[in-house]
Parts: sequence; structure tokens; C-alpha cells
Amino acid sequence: MVAFVSSNYKYWLDEAAKRAELMLSSTQVRQILLYIELLLAKNKVMDLTNITEPEELGIKHLLDSWMLLPEVDRISHLRDKEKTWTDQLVTLVDVGSGAGFPGMVLKLVRPELEVLLLDAQRKRIDFLQECIEKLELSGIVAKQMRAEVAGRRPEFRDKFDLATARAVAALPQLVELCLPLVKPGGVFLAMKGQDNEANSARQAIAQLSVG
Repeated sequence: MVAFVSSNYKYWLDEAAKRAELMLSSTQVRQILLYIELLLAKNKVMDLTNITEPEELGIKHLLDSWMLLPEVDRISHLRDKEKTWTDQLVTLVDVGSGAGFPGMVLKLVRPELEVLLLDAQRKRIDFLQECIEKLELSGIVAKQMRAEVAGRRPEFRDKFDLATARAVAALPQLVELCLPLVKPGGVFLAMKGQDNEANSARQAIAQLSVG
């Protein structure tokens, strides 16, 4: 696989990885650059993201997603230490995955994760599936389904160690959508930056087990 994005994307990929204290392999760098290439190409024909410039993409998409890694790694280390859960791999569901942030980007740097990318729009799922195939990824599935529907399905309810959601809805609604997917002892990571939303969702957030 060879990616053909400009060197500026490579620079900001390296910078984002540095700020996240990530040591990327050559394979991971190649995969991420190819993912960026696929994203930029598809974005010309459908609205996946308004953030396409190298610096913004590196910081607001890649680095922002990788800021979740400490919690992802904490859950992984607990699994290794306690060995109390029956699953051998850490599972993550990304609700409203869109272009793949953060779910796809987390998978690319933590390939041991088992990831489900959920989105209600068929076109977005088709794009994510194309990325999975062209990046030759395993242990990751893109599925067209609304989160509230997934939360009522036995194969998804209370099944995931981690749930992530980014800019999908107001925080109280996100809690209602994502909490049913998280298993006891798991964590819901809401990528929201507004304190007033956290306050309005405090009662629902209190139900989460954050270890």
C-alpha cells in the first residue's frame, strides 16, 4: 500500500503522534496516510468532514481521537491484570462513527481492539467498509444501525468494554444512546467539551462505571 497525500499530512500525522506520545510503526504510518487519502478523495463527492487541511486534520481529528488512548489502555491493562471478563479482547463500539473518528483511528494504533463502527447513514458505512478492505484490517466491522436500535439487540446490549461518541448529540441524549451498549465495568467516553452539557447529564453519567 502506498499513500499519495502531500508531505504536509505526513508532518502533521507525526506531530499528532508525538503529542499523543505514540510510537507508530511504518505499517501504521502507511495505513493512516492511506486512510487520509481515502477520506480526502471521498470527501470530494460526499460530506464526511469540513476539516481537511493538514494541520487541522492532524490535531482536530487524529490527536483528538488519540486523547482517548489512556483510558483505552487502562481498560486493556485491567483486563490483563484481573482476567475477570470472559472476552479475551477489549471491545469498542463507536456510535455515530461518521468518517471514522475516533473508532477507526483508534483501531489503527491499537490493532488488538475489536471495534464496531455504528452509523445510521448507508453512505458513511460504505466508506468505512471501503477503508476496512483497502487497509486490510481485521477485527473491525462497520454496521448501518441506529444506536437506540443496537441497544435493544441482545448481541449488542451490555456487550462492549468501551463506547465512544463524538459530536453526535447533546450529552444527555448520548448517555441514553450509548450506556445500554456498555457492559458492567465498562466505560463510555463522550467526546464533548461543554461543561453545561455535563451538568445537565449528571444523573445519567453517574450510572456509568468508570472504575
